[in-house]
Amino acid sequence: MLHCDNQGAELVLAEAGVALASLDYGQLGASLAEVGVPVKYDAGVALSVQLVSFACGGFAVAWASNHVLIDGYSLCMIATAWSELARSGAISAAPNHDRSVFRPRATPSYSPSFGEQFTPLEGAHLVNALTTQCSFVGRTYYVEARDLETLRAQASQDGVVATRLEALSAYLWKAFAAVVGASDESCRMGWWVNGRRRLAAPRYKAAMRDYVGNVTTFAVAEAGVEDTRRRSLQDIASTVRETIWSTATDEHYQQLVDWVEEHRATKYVETATVGLGSPVLAVTSFATFSLDTDFGFGRAALTMPTGEDCGRLCCGYVQIIARPEGDGWLVDMYVWPRLAAALDSDVRRIFKPLTADYLGLGQYSRL
Repeated sequence: MLHCDNQGAELVLAEAGVALASLDYGQLGASLAEVGVPVKYDAGVALSVQLVSFACGGFAVAWASNHVLIDGYSLCMIATAWSELARSGAISAAPNHDRSVFRPRATPSYSPSFGEQFTPLEGAHLVNALTTQCSFVGRTYYVEARDLETLRAQASQDGVVATRLEALSAYLWKAFAAVVGASDESCRMGWWVNGRRRLAAPRYKAAMRDYVGNVTTFAVAEAGVEDTRRRSLQDIASTVRETIWSTATDEHYQQLVDWVEEHRATKYVETATVGLGSPVLAVTSFATFSLDTDFGFGRAALTMPTGEDCGRLCCGYVQIIARPEGDGWLVDMYVWPRLAAALDSDVRRIFKPLTADYLGLGQYSRL
């Protein structure tokens, strides 16, 4: 539940003593963390708006919140409303905070195996911190629109046109399986799925467009390593599609609400992300979310979801967002060094290291 005390958002003003061009955009998360972006904020703060100025005259704005309150779609809604308000003095659509949209049944009901999807977020159930911290490296890439369209063409079949996400996921899964190799018999891919466009009941449809909250669920699929390496992009993209659509249903969300109602006293995390069993590469995509970053100075050169590290969760993590200028994608990864090396050396160069010059920020180097 969200209780408003009318105190407003937290506003943080900060200065970074470096120029934008000096950041390492190929490892953007780590580079920003070194200069203190985003600024640390209390987990109890519903919204921390942070303006950080750089030595070159550029600046960054962060809209920071707690994932318990909102998902990525909601955060994009807030940034978009902020921009609209700054330019016009009004917003076209008021956000919907009505949590009663999702109600548990009078007698909560879910399948006996439903709870297996979640693990208590407690030390006894997690991989130790040193193993997690030493297992992953950060990478930030860009993927050009022409490469996305090429992958879509290769992943489409029988009149079914693969989406960009399905095509790129299929390509990543094959690369992932090649890296896992003989180390394991299988590997898994997961996707955080936004249910707003997939829920069919009228009571959901009426509320979803402007709903601020969490409407995200996790879809996961496992496949044999050798089988994945042999299969075509078309077949793998079909598996991605079926996994996502079969998970994000009205009944699944209702069972999720019912299960949470009976387990809300404990913090849980998706079992697949803990790091036990076959390795998991989890994907979250902001690419289809409407995001307006022009609040009077033109569109941002870069938008990227960011946050604190994954703690003791031990899975690979991929974040995708559309580039504000142009038709390509930006991809932020937290993955095993072997997978990062494979993508870096891939002869097709689908994933190219992000640079200041690519973003048009290379000129901002004056200190």
